[in-house]
Amino acid sequence: MIVRASLRGLLHHRGRTLLALAGIGVSSALLVDMTMLASGLTHSFAALTRAQGYPVRVTPAGTLPFDSEAGISEAAAVSQQLREVPGVRSVAPVLGAQLYLVRSDSASEPLFTSGIDPAAQMLYLLVEGEEPGDDEIVVSGPLAEALGISVGDTVSLAVELDVALGRPRGSASYRISGVGDFLFNYAGERSVALPLARLQEITGRSDEVSLFAVAPAADADEEALVERISAAAPELSAYSTRDLTAALDQRLAYFRQLSTILGSISFGVATLLVATIVTIGVRERFGEIATLRAIGVAGHRVQIGIVVEGLALSAGGALLGLPIGLWMARRLDQILLTFPGIPARVSFFVFDGISVALAITLMVGIGALVGVIPGAQALRAPLGSALREEAD
Repeated sequence: MIVRASLRGLLHHRGRTLLALAGIGVSSALLVDMTMLASGLTHSFAALTRAQGYPVRVTPAGTLPFDSEAGISEAAAVSQQLREVPGVRSVAPVLGAQLYLVRSDSASEPLFTSGIDPAAQMLYLLVEGEEPGDDEIVVSGPLAEALGISVGDTVSLAVELDVALGRPRGSASYRISGVGDFLFNYAGERSVALPLARLQEITGRSDEVSLFAVAPAADADEEALVERISAAAPELSAYSTRDLTAALDQRLAYFRQLSTILGSISFGVATLLVATIVTIGVRERFGEIATLRAIGVAGHRVQIGIVVEGLALSAGGALLGLPIGLWMARRLDQILLTFPGIPARVSFFVFDGISVALAITLMVGIGALVGVIPGAQALRAPLGSALREEAD
C-alpha cells in the first residue's frame, strides 16, 4: 500500500515526473556514451589489427608502424629470419611510399602507396579483381569511384613531382588488377598497392621495407611469440596487439579523460535530479508520513516506499536513456571518423554489455538510495509537530 502510494504520487505530478525522467534519460544517455567511449577505440582497433590474421608488427627499433620514415634494410634476410622463429606461420612485408597520380601530363594529387607481397598481405580485402602482378596495382574504393575507373583500366603514377613546374618525374602506367577495401584507410582516403619489388625499384629503396606483419601459428601465444621475435632480432621492435593498443591508449588519453569527466557529470546530474524530486515528494507527504507513524506503521515500511520512488525514477530514466545513448553514439561516431588519420573501420563507441550494465545499475542503485536521507528526516521529525502541520 505504501509503495503504491509513493508511485501514485509520481503519477499525480505528471509534468514534474516527465521532466525529471527526461533529465535523467539524457544523463543516462551521456553516461552510456562515455562508458562506450572509454575503451571503444582500443577494442575496435585491436579487432582491426587481428582482422587478417597478422596481429604482430615488427618495425625499425623504437618506432611504431608508419610512425616515421625509417625503414628496415636487408629486408629479404630479415624476412627469412622471422620465418624461422618458432610459432611464426607467415610474414607480410610492407613498404610505405607516396606516389603521384598523373592526369594530362600533370601530377594532380599524392597517393599513399603500399608495396606488398600479393601472396601474404593484410592491408586490404579484395572487393573485385585479383592480386596485382607485374606493373599492376590494386586501388582503393574511393579512388576508383572518384576517377570512374575499374578493373582492367590503366592509370599513370609518378615517383616525384617537379614543384616548380608542377610536372611529374619518372611516371609509368599501371593496369588495375583489383579494387580493394583498405582496412587501415581513413574515410574517403585514396590509395594504391602494388608488388613490393616494383615499389622498391621505382623508389630506389632496394631491399627495404617499412614493417613486417607477422601471423602466428594456430597454437602460438602472441605475447610469447613477440618475445621470441625480439630475441631473434634485437635490432628491431616487435609489438603484439596489446602493445599497439597500449600505445594507442597513451596517444588518445584525452578521450579517456573526457569520458571520465563527462560520465561523472552525467552521473551527478542524474543523482541530483532524483534526489530533488524525491525530497520534494517527501516534503509534500510530510503529514501523510506522520499519520502513518501515528497509526503504528513501521518506519522501515515508510522508508521502503520512499526508496521505491527513487528507484522508479532512476530506472525509468535509465530505460529511456539507453536507446537515446546508442543513437547518439552512432551519430558521434560518424562525426569523429571524419577526422584525418582515423581508420574508417574502427569505432570510438563500442558497446560493452557488462560495462554499460554496471554503469546503469550503479546509477539506478544510487538513485534509489538518495531517498534514504529525506525519508530518514521525515521519520525523525517530532510526531506532534508533524501532525499539527498536516492538520493546518
